[in-house]
Amino acid sequence: MATDAKTAEQVLQHIDPAELAQLACHLVDHRSPTGHEAPLAEFILNWYASHGIKPVRQEVEPGRPNAVGILKGTGGGLSLMFNGHMDTSFTGTDEDRLITAIDTNEDLSGRIEAGKVRGLGISNMKGGLASFLTAANAIVKSGIKLKGDMILAAVVGEISRTPIGPYQGSDYRGEGIGTRHLLTHGVQSDYALVADGSDLNITWTQNGVVDLKITVFGNAKPAWNSDRATEPSVNMNAIVKMAQVVEALDAWGAQYEATNVYESPTGPMLPKVNVGAIEGGAPYKPNYFPGVCTIYLDVRIPPHIKPVSVQQEVEDVLANLGFEYDIEVYRTLRGYEGIGVEPLVGSINDAYMHLFGAKPEPENPRRASIWTDTNVYNELGVPAVKIGPRGRTFHGRIEEVEIDEMVKAAKLYAIVALDICDRERK
Repeated sequence: MATDAKTAEQVLQHIDPAELAQLACHLVDHRSPTGHEAPLAEFILNWYASHGIKPVRQEVEPGRPNAVGILKGTGGGLSLMFNGHMDTSFTGTDEDRLITAIDTNEDLSGRIEAGKVRGLGISNMKGGLASFLTAANAIVKSGIKLKGDMILAAVVGEISRTPIGPYQGSDYRGEGIGTRHLLTHGVQSDYALVADGSDLNITWTQNGVVDLKITVFGNAKPAWNSDRATEPSVNMNAIVKMAQVVEALDAWGAQYEATNVYESPTGPMLPKVNVGAIEGGAPYKPNYFPGVCTIYLDVRIPPHIKPVSVQQEVEDVLANLGFEYDIEVYRTLRGYEGIGVEPLVGSINDAYMHLFGAKPEPENPRRASIWTDTNVYNELGVPAVKIGPRGRTFHGRIEEVEIDEMVKAAKLYAIVALDICDRERK
């Protein structure tokens, strides 16, 4: 470890588990579904100002600010940016019924129970946010001055939401818009650490995404006025027709997943195919054949796969069925493997060894094979890794993270910042 043990201890003694847990509860209590991150952003900006960190309010779009904090270095050192998204997987509203069964009596607030912080969004990913805020605060309290800048980026719009059909507007603009705006509007660094949940395991390679809307057509006429012998359901009923499409895509998906595994330095990146939503027919008029049925297909692509190739393969599957169809690709994001991450990875390994007596393990392939803002950094040329505390779903929309896990993350982040930001810029 490049940072001497005495300096490290001078910082680590200022990481207070109770203070960290309380901060995490405050973050949870500022509800922040995608498109509505402003209350949490303002809280974090005020927190920066009251803890000796320069606040920078960066408007991504009206009412959606990134909350950036800068711990300015004395000069000459490398800069390190910590990243965490403010938006949450669930909204805390009735809209969540589209995804999961909800209990209107659920307590979604932040609270401490059984050595854990519980509440909406603590796992994804307010626990990680609380950890790197605490790490920065510990450095400030220690009085140690870094040579390079330590940058804290609490960003909007990371969650997997994309405008499509009637779902339009800022509530559905996620997939990295906050981090992309950050990096293209003046906030840059030599390295980045994304504090998204990983069980404190490490990865710097992630999948991309291709999302497709597929529509097939029937004949919207009264079902009671038809004859199956002359008007088979597969010709008349778009839902029956779509069942064949789903079956064919499921078979293709199994083959696609088996043949497109990508071997990365931290383990295999696993492709995934999922029919994630369906629309068809009128619940108030089920005596009519549905004349149209639509599915939404999500395909996760490792770094070596081009989005256009996915579209072509799906079109080949549909063409073999002989149906009239319409296809729309409405989201494409490439997967990336970080280039030039070795100094940061080495620093994390050394800090982890110092703190916990071992190196971090590669993240579980199924968990690593997702999309996070790590991809945005690596796409735009900032070497980035992902390592952060991960919690679990406790009940319904309520998540939990062990306080000890967040403390471990905060200690790791502090030592890595001490190391990277004191390295001379060459």
